[in-house]
Amino acid sequence: MQSTPDLSRLLNELETLASFSDAPAPAVTRVVFSAQDLAARAYLHRLFSEAPLELRTDAVGNTFARWVGGDSSLAPVATGSHTDAVPHSGRYDGTIGVLGGLEAIRALQRGGFHPRRSIELLVFTSEEPTRFGIGCLGSRLLSGVLSPEGARRLKDGDGRSLEEILRQAGFDKSLEDVRLADKFYHGFVELHIEQGTLLER
Repeated sequence: MQSTPDLSRLLNELETLASFSDAPAPAVTRVVFSAQDLAARAYLHRLFSEAPLELRTDAVGNTFARWVGGDSSLAPVATGSHTDAVPHSGRYDGTIGVLGGLEAIRALQRGGFHPRRSIELLVFTSEEPTRFGIGCLGSRLLSGVLSPEGARRLKDGDGRSLEEILRQAGFDKSLEDVRLADKFYHGFVELHIEQGTLLER
């Protein structure tokens, strides 16, 4: 089975995603639920739909794009990362885990692979602690490390609550429904850049 990734397409999509930014290139600033973040989400949703993957979004904006496998009784395998960005960050932080995961799925599809387990691509909401003073917001809620009650107490620098921001962004589902069941996934792998001195060397 041939399953070579299309690196040119991947780099182009990374470049396009980096253009959704409140900072001039080459830096990226994309704070969660800002206009640029919502535009980036819309761009990603279009790519996921074209794959085509089954798309859903939960109450806090975590996005799930699923390549449905042949045996629905098996727990899915998951991959993914985040696309929000701290002020003046790099364009590959998080995004390579999302778009790289998407291209891995597309490469397998082009190669004629048919998975038994579903493969799910996740985009976690607010991995960066830029707006609400807490990192990994979406994944904390997914795992149950952060309760819905705790999430409702979060406010941004302007004193606006998380729920208020979510409603304004179009997410009106219940936070109680975000947590995933135990052992929901068979496994999870994340492609991520090296951000330490090894990368510089």
